[in-house]
Amino acid sequence: SGVAMRKSWEFAAKEVNDAGGITVDGKLKKVELIFEDSQSRPEVGVSAAQKLLTRDNVDIVVGELFHSHVTLAIMELAPAFPKIFFTGQPVSQEIARKIASDPKKYGNYWKFSFNSDAYADTTFQTIEWLIKDGKVKAPNKTFGFITEETDYAKSNIEFMRKLFEPAGWKMTGQELVPIGNADFFPQLSKLRAAPPDVLISIFTSPNAGAALVKQMKEQGVKPFHFAIFYPTLREFITGAGAAGENIVYSPLLFDPDNNKEHKTLSDKMTPFLGIAPSGDHAFGYCNGAVLFDVIKRAGSTEVKKMNEA
Repeated sequence: SGVAMRKSWEFAAKEVNDAGGITVDGKLKKVELIFEDSQSRPEVGVSAAQKLLTRDNVDIVVGELFHSHVTLAIMELAPAFPKIFFTGQPVSQEIARKIASDPKKYGNYWKFSFNSDAYADTTFQTIEWLIKDGKVKAPNKTFGFITEETDYAKSNIEFMRKLFEPAGWKMTGQELVPIGNADFFPQLSKLRAAPPDVLISIFTSPNAGAALVKQMKEQGVKPFHFAIFYPTLREFITGAGAAGENIVYSPLLFDPDNNKEHKTLSDKMTPFLGIAPSGDHAFGYCNGAVLFDVIKRAGSTEVKKMNEA
C-alpha cells in the first residue's frame, strides 16, 4: 500500500507539473515530493515528519499516508509548525475527534478520508440486508472479530458494536493480533469453540489476510465472513487464491470494471504505473489531486488561505 500510494502521488504531481505547475504567491512553481518511510511505527513517523519540517523545510506535510496510529502521533507536531498537515488513508474516528475537540490547536491538520463510523455503517447495513434477503443465515445473531491491533481496527470495532448490540446482536469475542501476523491457530481454536454467525476481520496487511482465510479453510472454520480493507489489495487476491472466494468486503471505492469514470482513470494511470491501478492507487491519486487543487485555488501554501480555499 505504501508503494502504491507513493506511485499515485507521483502521478498526480506529474500531471500538475506537466501542465506547468502551480502559481504560489504569484510565482509559478513545480511540485516536489519528498518521501520518508514511517515503517508503520509512530515514533519513526514523528521523527520522519520532524526531519521533513526542519531539515527539508517542506511547505506541507502529508502525514501519514496510511496508518491511523502513526497519524495520531504526528498530529502532536501540528501546533508547533504553522503549516498544513494532511492525511492520506487513515480513517480512525479518533483523528476527527481530536480536531473537533480543539480546532484552534489542530486547525492546520486536515483529515482527508472518511471516519470509522462509515465502515461500521456499511458493515452493519450490508449484513442486515443480506440476512433479510435470505443470502446469509444468523440464527443466533452473534458476531466476533479477528483484527490487527491498531487504532484503525479498534475504532472500527467501537462503532460496529454501537450498531450491532442495540439491534440485538451479541459479540462472542474479539481477537487482536500484531500487524503482519500470519499464525492464526490460537484465534481460530477459540473461534471453533464458540463460533459466531458472522466473523468480521480487519487488516491492512495483505499477507495477514491471506494467512487468515487459508487457515480458516484448512481448519474448516466457516462463519459468514465480512472483511475490511485487505481484500481490496491485489497481493491478497494473489496470495489467498481460492481461499479468498465468497468474502464480502468493504470498501469498494474503485471499480473500473463497472464504472466508466473509474475506467478512464485506470486507463490514464496504467502506462505510468506499468500495472493496472488498485484501489490504493486510485485513492492516492485523489488524495494528491485534492491537495494540489486547494493550493491552486488558494494561490498559496499559507494555512489561513488554504483553510479558506
